[in-house]
Amino acid sequence: MKKTKASRLYKKNAFYHIYNRGNRKGRIFYGDKDYKVFLGLLFRYLKKTQLLLVGYCLMPNHYHMILKSGTNLKEISCFMHDFMTAYAMYFNRSHIKVGRIFQGPFQARRINGPIDLQTVKNYLEENPFEAGLIEKGIDQSYEWLYIKE
Repeated sequence: MKKTKASRLYKKNAFYHIYNRGNRKGRIFYGDKDYKVFLGLLFRYLKKTQLLLVGYCLMPNHYHMILKSGTNLKEISCFMHDFMTAYAMYFNRSHIKVGRIFQGPFQARRINGPIDLQTVKNYLEENPFEAGLIEKGIDQSYEWLYIKE
């Protein structure tokens, strides 16, 4: 039996760093409403799966998520297809645009062990600082960042 790309990448009960950015590095969020719609769709589509959301960081032109898979090896791909299609339809309709909003298909990297998982969590936490959206050393949180302890 030939192994598919999904069966090589996806494993049962494994953690994944999922990410994508706007086409031509363009914005995928123009304001609070876009972030809120994205999160609403994320949670709506997650409810239909066995996937566990471990964290996310939403930036003006890209997003990152950490998901834990269940037992269905195709679930992440199906979830992301449905979720991203719904967001793209909302975005294009809301901002009077046509065509793709993402530079390509989402990217997924399997996280290998607890040290790698912590490294990805740290990366998500640093993203808003690195982009200059919030200042380091000042007690402030980034509204569009969530990481499960």
